[in-house]
Amino acid sequence: MAHYITTHDANGTAVFSQKAFVAQNTMPIPIGDIQIISSSHHFPLNLSSETDIDQYQQDRTRGRRICPDDGTATCIISMKGGSESAMHRTMTVDTLVLIEGEMEITLDSGETRTLKAGDSLVQRATMHKWKNVTPNDGLARWVVFIQAAAEPLKFGDKILGHEWAH
Repeated sequence: MAHYITTHDANGTAVFSQKAFVAQNTMPIPIGDIQIISSSHHFPLNLSSETDIDQYQQDRTRGRRICPDDGTATCIISMKGGSESAMHRTMTVDTLVLIEGEMEITLDSGETRTLKAGDSLVQRATMHKWKNVTPNDGLARWVVFIQAAAEPLKFGDKILGHEWAH
């Protein structure tokens, strides 16, 4: 998969970055794998330099799985046929577009939705799990744009944060 990043020259003209990128690191996870497409450690970004590109190169090859605190990430996630994640919460807003297969999301309320290729979902730091329901044990793949949540979730006296139910 080709990967390009735009930037600016010293005059402010748009150009493609000349920084050499190492091969994409595919990180295995129990349900499949993740590829980091972009990441930042601060939001909003200062794009007057290329320090964000330097940090992203490190994240891309070191195996960061989740969105950096106070940052953003874009990933491609591939889910093996028939696999199912644990119920979990990440303190992020995740906007995803399913690009291949069929996937079911279940919330801790018991509600479910089935997404098909072309469908989108905004997941707002909720407890959820994924299940690949692609026919014939096929692959499910989605692109997800992630932004860290600014504050913990507060509901009355209850405060919610990252959570993995195994």
